[in-house]
Amino acid sequence: MILRNLAHSIRRQDWFAVAIEFLIVVAGIFVGLQVTDWNERRQLRERELNYLQRMSEDLSKMEAEFLQILEYGGGRSEVVMRALRALEQCDATLATPDDFRITFAGYQTQPTPTIITRTYDEMVSSGALASIADRDLSGEIASLFGALGNYKTFMPGVRISLPVVDRVLWTHLDLSYDDEGRPVLRKFDFATACQNRELRNAAWEIRDLMWDWEVATRRAADQLEEFADRLDRHVAAHSGEGAP
Repeated sequence: MILRNLAHSIRRQDWFAVAIEFLIVVAGIFVGLQVTDWNERRQLRERELNYLQRMSEDLSKMEAEFLQILEYGGGRSEVVMRALRALEQCDATLATPDDFRITFAGYQTQPTPTIITRTYDEMVSSGALASIADRDLSGEIASLFGALGNYKTFMPGVRISLPVVDRVLWTHLDLSYDDEGRPVLRKFDFATACQNRELRNAAWEIRDLMWDWEVATRRAADQLEEFADRLDRHVAAHSGEGAP
C-alpha cells in the first residue's frame, strides 16, 4: 500500500508526500530490523542460559561424585605412611592392623570420578561457548574443562607402577576377602615383612601413588566447586533477565 502511494506521489511530482512516504518506508525497515535483531539476541540469551543451566547440573553431579570418592579414599596416604614407618623401624606399634590391610590389600581401590563433558562438548561444537556474552565466563569454562581433562589424563600415569607393586605383593603376601567382601591380608607376619626390602619399597610406592591421587583429586574437586558456585550465581542473576 505504501509503495503504491509512493509511486503515485512520484508520478504526481508531489515531493513532500514522496518524502513523507519514503521516511515511513525507511522507518518500517529500521523497526523491522530492530525487532529481528532483538529477537535473535533474545534467542541467543535463551540458548546460552539453557546451556549454562545444563552445565550447572553436570557440575553438580561431578561435585557429588568427587565428594563421595574423597570421603572414601582421602587421607589414605597418611594411613600408608604409618605402615611404612612401622616397617622401616620394625615397630608394629606405629601402625594398626587396618593400616596394613589398607596399604597392602586396598591399594588398588582409588577410583577416578567421571568427567561429564556432554554439555561442554555441545557448546564447543555448536559455537555457543564462543558466543557467550560474558567473555570472562567463557574463558573460565574452557579453563575448567581443560583442567578436568588434564586430571583425567594424569590419573592413568599415577597408576603406572601398579603392575610392579602387584608382583611384589603377590609374591610375598597372602591376599583374600573377608565375609563382607573387603580385601584383607591373611596370616600377615609383621616381623618377616619388616625385614623384606621389596615390601618396604612397595609400601613407599603405594604411599607415593596415594599422595599423587589425593593431591590431584582434591585440586580438581576444589576447581570444580569454585567454578560451580560462580556459574550458579551467573545463572541465578540472568534467569529472570528481561529484554534490553
